[in-house]
Amino acid sequence: MKSNPPAHNREGIRLKVLWPLALLTVVILIAAIIAKSHSRNRANSPAEESVSAVGSNVTSTHTELPVHPPRTTHPSQPALTEPETDRLTALLFDNRATLQVRRQSARSLASIGTEQAMAALKSGLTNNLPPFVKAAIAENLGRTSSPEATELLHALVNGKDETVARGAARGLAIRGDADAENTLSAVLFNDQTPLSVRTEAALALGDVNLPGARDALTRAIEQIHDDDILESALDGMGRRPFSETEPFFRNYINSPDVPADAKVLAIEAVRDADGDDIPQFLSNYTNDPNPNVRAAAKEALDFLGPTNSTPATTK
Repeated sequence: MKSNPPAHNREGIRLKVLWPLALLTVVILIAAIIAKSHSRNRANSPAEESVSAVGSNVTSTHTELPVHPPRTTHPSQPALTEPETDRLTALLFDNRATLQVRRQSARSLASIGTEQAMAALKSGLTNNLPPFVKAAIAENLGRTSSPEATELLHALVNGKDETVARGAARGLAIRGDADAENTLSAVLFNDQTPLSVRTEAALALGDVNLPGARDALTRAIEQIHDDDILESALDGMGRRPFSETEPFFRNYINSPDVPADAKVLAIEAVRDADGDDIPQFLSNYTNDPNPNVRAAAKEALDFLGPTNSTPATTK
């Protein structure tokens, strides 16, 4: 029977066995780490990185938009801006500038008529500008050749803001085309439209140099029973050349069915018309049976001043 080896011999044998095992374990771990690293690199190949980048961009698009809120006081500008348009836009939005300066800025921007200028005007309509500045923008949209202007004017003249709607009516009169005539006529005869806008439409039709505009005013005078609209329609008729409207005014003032107050309004409208025959026309009513009509005719002649049509008196 063999005797057991000494204790120090057994410890040496154990160390000789464990060291190779520990070394083998370390090698296996290192190999596993290297393999995992290679696998990760293969997963991020160029094609896959491109797809990953696209996904990253889509995500950032949704999450980063709120970082840059939309402008509320100035219109967005294209990459290349026009210095004069920039200057006028700044004046339009400058609360320290006078109303006259801001209105003139709107007119100048409309005259420029570029995309950048139109963007400034549209931004002004949607921002918190004073109503009279917005009305100036609406009015001057009639001066631009931009195809957007017509659609904007249609929306504004039928909008809820009466001040801006009146500005749009004037803008349509500046355009003075068949579309403007039809739109203003529709506004004038729409009893759901605010009265102030209807009276502005009547005045605006007086500036549209088309026969249909005159006909619309004639129908309004005959058919709409409202004193304010009647006065504005007569004033609108007075804005037209007197050579065109003289037959209407003669028949109207001579009609026994027209009240004296309406005849007075007609005489006042004639007084403000443009024509060489107006003094002679008005002199026909200085002896009218109605004292109010006589007084209106004399006041109108005094307003126009002395003319050669009145014979000189001799002593």
